[in-house]
Amino acid sequence: MDKEKVCQAFGRAAVSYDIFGRFQREVCERMLCLLPERLPLSFKPSSLLDAGCGTGFGTQCLKCFWPDADMTGCDLSQEMVDRMHEKGFSAVVGDLEKMPFDSDRFDFIWCSLALQWCHPAIVFPELHRVLENNGLLYFTTPVPGTLPEIDFAFSGMDDSNRVLPFSAPDELENHLRQAGFADIELHTEKHVMHYPDFRSVIDSIRGVGAHQSVRKRQPLMGKTAWKTAGERYESFRDEAGLPVTYELVYGFAVAKK
Repeated sequence: MDKEKVCQAFGRAAVSYDIFGRFQREVCERMLCLLPERLPLSFKPSSLLDAGCGTGFGTQCLKCFWPDADMTGCDLSQEMVDRMHEKGFSAVVGDLEKMPFDSDRFDFIWCSLALQWCHPAIVFPELHRVLENNGLLYFTTPVPGTLPEIDFAFSGMDDSNRVLPFSAPDELENHLRQAGFADIELHTEKHVMHYPDFRSVIDSIRGVGAHQSVRKRQPLMGKTAWKTAGERYESFRDEAGLPVTYELVYGFAVAKK
C-alpha cells in the first residue's frame, strides 16, 4: 500500500468529499443507529477518537450523541484535517498505523471506512495502544464481496487491481484478538448504492479519493477501453439504476490490558 499516493488522493478529494460522500454518510448513520445496542450500560466516553476522520461527518454524528465528550480526529491527509478545523473540530495529521498520541489516551475509538488502507496486523495493535483499559473500538470496513461490479467491468483491461484485497471477517477477528482485544462482535451487511450512469458510479468513488489500486497503474485507459468497461457495467443495471455493492463488517471490541 503506497500511503503517499493514498494521502494525495484523499487530499485532492477533500473539497469534493462532502458532495460525493453519500455512501460514507449513510455508513456513519448506520453505525450510529447500531451503536446503542453495543454499548455497556451507562457508558459515556470522556475522550473520543475519530480514526480516519475525513472531513468530519462521523465526528458530527458523535457530537450529537455525546455533546460533552472531548473529540479528536486523525487523518492521513492534511487537507482533510483542514476541513475538520474549518468545522470547528480538533484534528491532527497521522497514519493510523503509527498515531501521534500517547498510550491509553482514549476511552472510545470510532473508525468508519478507514481500515482498508491499513494492515490489520499493524493497525489493531496501534488502536489498542492508544485505548485505555476497557476502552471501546467501534469500526466498519469493507470485506470481500465489495465492488464486484467494478472488478468485472475492468477485468482484463490491464494488470492493475481496481479493487483492494480486503481482509475477511475471520482474519479481522484473529488480528483483533492478537492485538489484545476481547468481547469482539462482528457482523456483515450488504450495502448497495445506485447511480444513473457509469460516470456517476466512477465519480462516487473518485470524488471521495477511494480509487487507489494496489499495483502500479498503467497509462490512462483509452476511449475504447472506457466504453467497454461502461458496457460491461450496464449489464448490472436494475430498475433503480446501476448498483455499486459494498459488503461491510461492523465491528465492536474491548481493549484489555
